[in-house]
Amino acid sequence: MHEAMEQQTISISKAGINASLRTRCAVLAAANPKAGRFQPVSEVPFTGQINLAPPLISRFDVIWLLTDEPSEDKDAKIAGHIVDNRLSGTSELLVNEGSRPDPRKLSSVMTKPSHTDGHLHREFIRKYVAYAKRTVHPNLDEEAKKHIIDYYVSTRKQSGEFQDSVAITARALEALARLAEASARIRLSETANIQDAERAVRLTKTWRYDLMGENFDETAIASNQKGKARHAERSILDIVDRLSANGEGFAQLVDVLNEAERLDISRDKAEEVIDKLNQNGRLMRPTGYDTLQIV
Repeated sequence: MHEAMEQQTISISKAGINASLRTRCAVLAAANPKAGRFQPVSEVPFTGQINLAPPLISRFDVIWLLTDEPSEDKDAKIAGHIVDNRLSGTSELLVNEGSRPDPRKLSSVMTKPSHTDGHLHREFIRKYVAYAKRTVHPNLDEEAKKHIIDYYVSTRKQSGEFQDSVAITARALEALARLAEASARIRLSETANIQDAERAVRLTKTWRYDLMGENFDETAIASNQKGKARHAERSILDIVDRLSANGEGFAQLVDVLNEAERLDISRDKAEEVIDKLNQNGRLMRPTGYDTLQIV
């Protein structure tokens, strides 16, 4: 998946055959949170709560966060939709017995879409999308290009709470361009204009705000850690490094905890970070539990 989404190809080497296959297609992925529900109050960002590698997540143009929040109106609509689908469906048991025809094998005749209920026929939508993808290849005009660049530059100026926070990366430029081109393609236009660029920026702002709020941190997606957690790790490592230089090549645990408290890192939090750094192999205990050394 990584190569397919980054290079638009898949390399195959088997039985002496080396081939590179094109993979120019849209990728839609869905992932459930590891704990069953997303945990908003956590040192792990939302994208780190699913079983997808950060480099792979960062290559998606849009990331929608769906949370299960109780809402009387929304819950009633969802429940009604599920029940209606069940009542209007055909039992799989009856299909296997031959008592009822298989709806998947019924020939669907393409007819003129009815606008009486405000919905288009499913087959019409499929053919429309297929036609647009095959025949329409829009390019950004100068005004649209300038709007995307201006949004990127203004977002880069936003500095987060911590020094290593990055609001947006250059990879987002291609995502914005693809979204703008998709907006033009759905209109069957060969030119993506300022309205398409504005729509792409508006869509990007929406999912970014829903995911992380005003202070979007691109580094959190790449590291699976929020800025506060990264700051605590960096501070602990700096403390151990400084105390090790002044001592016998290692630092005493009690001294590290005392220095961490001076930086507003609680004792429990500091011990948690130290244990994690030991598990990751970035710290070691050279002479026992009470000493620390950077690996």
